[in-house]
Amino acid sequence: MSAILRGGRLKATRRDVVSFISSLGADKRIARSTVLVNEAHVVALERCGVIKKPVARKLLRALHTLEERGLSNRQAEDVHVVIEEFVTRRTSEEVGGLMHLGKSRNDQVATAIRITLRNEMLEFAQGLLNFELSLIRLAREHVRSVFPGYTHLQPAQPITFGHYVMANCFPFIRDSERLLEAYDRVNQSPMGAAALAGTSFRLNRALIARLLGFDRIVEVSLDAVGGRDFALEALAVFALVATDLGRIASDLLFYSSSEVGLVNVPDEFASTSSIMPQKKNLDPIELVRAKSAKVAANFHTAITLLHGLTSSYNLDYQEVTPLLWQSVDELKACLKILTVLMPKIKPAKGIAKRTALQFTAATEIANLLVRMENMPFRTAHQKVGSLVKLAIVQGKSLGEMGPNEWERALGFRLSPRTHKAIVKTLDMNSHINVYQSSGSPNPRETGRLIAMAQRRCQELARELRRKSEAVEGSRRLLRSTVAVT
Repeated sequence: MSAILRGGRLKATRRDVVSFISSLGADKRIARSTVLVNEAHVVALERCGVIKKPVARKLLRALHTLEERGLSNRQAEDVHVVIEEFVTRRTSEEVGGLMHLGKSRNDQVATAIRITLRNEMLEFAQGLLNFELSLIRLAREHVRSVFPGYTHLQPAQPITFGHYVMANCFPFIRDSERLLEAYDRVNQSPMGAAALAGTSFRLNRALIARLLGFDRIVEVSLDAVGGRDFALEALAVFALVATDLGRIASDLLFYSSSEVGLVNVPDEFASTSSIMPQKKNLDPIELVRAKSAKVAANFHTAITLLHGLTSSYNLDYQEVTPLLWQSVDELKACLKILTVLMPKIKPAKGIAKRTALQFTAATEIANLLVRMENMPFRTAHQKVGSLVKLAIVQGKSLGEMGPNEWERALGFRLSPRTHKAIVKTLDMNSHINVYQSSGSPNPRETGRLIAMAQRRCQELARELRRKSEAVEGSRRLLRSTVAVT
């Protein structure tokens, strides 16, 4: 245990115990943020008259040196002790011993985590936005590219590849919205809550928050140090993004399989077998799926760790923080790959002419019977189902069925007008134009959805830029305030 924590209530702690409870390895992620927290705290101490300006200047000079030099790799419990030891060595016990007035490792670590997480969320939000824009560009190229829509892994109804891409784009836009909403709850300052009950010194918590770029303070001191819902919410958003990434990965692996053959993935995103020369393995996409699963698991791990803990600070929290960094790192890596890959994905040629795809027109044929033959839908559903069954038994597509076979399956003679409409429906390139409802695969609707997504991404970009500029402004404010203190 550090010398600054010995000689009071407890004797020296065993070295293996110190090693076991140490968070120094994980603390490297929050090291710079912790230095900034100490700088803001020293300014607040000087402003409220607890320490004199010359003392504050010595402390701030030492902290600035540490910020530039970085942490040593010495053994210690955590980054907070390392910083205090360094400042004490650079100044004196009399000066360095004043830096911890009115604060605790409890509020300090919560604040540093929020600063680091805030920065990670902003960077991740930009990557997510770039990915969404790449999906929009891809969808725009394939507004009319016929593609089968699936349910239960079975071909269901004709859509377009552009429609499919937009069906994935909008969930990511919602993820961006959730991320920026969660950011607002992350961006609240716990500093000044000390261990749990605040301090008898008249520290200006709002000043510290402003210097560190927080929108507001966490009002209740006990909640400020004991709350980790901000971390859990961030992990939940990360898990939702991971779910959406995992779904795209699974789709690409399925669609690109040799049996299905609906999309082509460039060779540069594949590898081959060490023994089977014919293999084209989409290893990066498989890893996106696996890494996404790890991120989802991190959320479950965190909520299990936090479940049933007593109020205020517990060292259990130490196990939650690394999950944040692991999750955001995994997601950034996945986004980097997919943002480059997705624009290069091409639907296979000739999909609209595939015989099997004609069966996906069955729903619209039933709709035609309702509209043009005044037939109840359930009756039409059964008759078209019988027709499909007959075609499968005979090894034919619906377009290859003769008039007698249609009449036998349907139980009546089709009018020339209805038959002509059905023939047109069996043409997949024409089929996609029959959809009339909002949000359907009709190319006009897909175009509208693309424009809507583009506008929403522009709004998200403006909001992200505003938040980033606010953080950057706070950095300049802290630097200038430290300079004149």
